[in-house]
Amino acid sequence: MITGQTQAGPEGSRCGPWRDVRGVEAVVAPERHPDAPTATHWPMGEGMWLTIADHQGITLSRKRSHRGRAEVALVVAVPGDDGWTLRRGPGEEASPRGLTVVDVLSPFDFRAHGPGSIVALQVPQGWLGLAPETVRRGLDRLRDANPLLGFVRDHVLHLRRLAADCPELLPDLAAPTSAVVRSLLLTALDAGDQPQPSELVISVKNHIDAHLTDPGLCADTIAAAHHVSTRKLYSEWPSAEGRLNDYIIRRRLDRARDALVVRRHLTIPAVARAHGFSDATHFAKRFRAAYGISPSQWRRDNAVS
Repeated sequence: MITGQTQAGPEGSRCGPWRDVRGVEAVVAPERHPDAPTATHWPMGEGMWLTIADHQGITLSRKRSHRGRAEVALVVAVPGDDGWTLRRGPGEEASPRGLTVVDVLSPFDFRAHGPGSIVALQVPQGWLGLAPETVRRGLDRLRDANPLLGFVRDHVLHLRRLAADCPELLPDLAAPTSAVVRSLLLTALDAGDQPQPSELVISVKNHIDAHLTDPGLCADTIAAAHHVSTRKLYSEWPSAEGRLNDYIIRRRLDRARDALVVRRHLTIPAVARAHGFSDATHFAKRFRAAYGISPSQWRRDNAVS
């Protein structure tokens, strides 16, 4: 469990409701909250975090988009809030169900008018198994009438209760939680817009996750393991996921990112090798391209005290 807080200043006190996401700013109105806010973070695994932040009115925002990646955060305004608004682009909306879902690497502006709490569930793209454009398209089409919205809101609130009573259970719920979020995004898409993955694609994704540490993992070895031709593999691989090789790199980077923080006894070249990168320089280049920061700086910025 990681707890962080900062002192209130003339422009408001600042905290970090999302872990490891650079460029997201939180501001709590100082005239109504003279004390420093506290954001408490529980790791669920490989970059997935549950955060609870008490406030007397809070603004969460990002001004610039991060190219390529997507990272979903679900925010529940706990009963007691006086309401909230969300702006993504030129439009503004409010949800009667008390749940908002945003890509925290794209511009947004979320305001809860307090007093109350927010519960934020941060789910990296790698957990969803969806391409960035698929995630963002699902978010754009998410509406209050979505049949899963209330269910997902209740799920996040249940995670909050578990964090208070049995935090050791949270990592066990990471996989089913990401599956729920994935389903929410996919139900927001038109039925014909996002076809269900074939059994081969599902098996290939599981195979990739099980062999990410193998530097020889590629289309040829994957096709051989599934007794199909490389041509057949490419023909069934969904275009929404991007190129197969890029998908493998994304999954490796997502795991390596967490390992840099959690496995601090390993050198950066060792982390690279442990996640299928035989060349540490290539790993660093790919890491910076994906996250806008070097592996060493990421490790320094996310030191766990």
